[in-house]
Amino acid sequence: MVDNINDEIFVKYLEMIQRVIERMAKNSFQIKTWTATLFAAIIVLTYSIINILIFIVLFFIMSMFWVLDSYYLKRERLFRKLYESKVKEFNENSKKIQELFKMNVKSYESEVNSIPRLMISTSEILYYLAFLIIIIFFLIVYITVNWNILV
Repeated sequence: MVDNINDEIFVKYLEMIQRVIERMAKNSFQIKTWTATLFAAIIVLTYSIINILIFIVLFFIMSMFWVLDSYYLKRERLFRKLYESKVKEFNENSKKIQELFKMNVKSYESEVNSIPRLMISTSEILYYLAFLIIIIFFLIVYITVNWNILV
């Protein structure tokens, strides 16, 4: 009976970790959505008055969201490591009730890449590189059209 209760508690703990992982993934998705929305809105609303300041704002917004997105990706990976280790404990029958419901992921920091390293991971670089290319394209068009004014 006690072992069955412990199993139920352990399963609840794993479900709690899964919910945290889902929240981190959802946050990352929402950041990508906000990036695209703000980026498009700024370009559409300022198309007729584009100047260097708009490019700086676009680059700043993209950079901030990129870092924040990478932060959530890191947190998600840390909690995945926690989940994997707890499943391993469960499967090895080394359940320690006193250590359940601890959400400390510090011990997995060395197993997950740093935020700058995650920023250049495939999933991140492909998404944000597209925005960077658009910024550069519009900047080149702006400079070409306004070259006489700038010189």
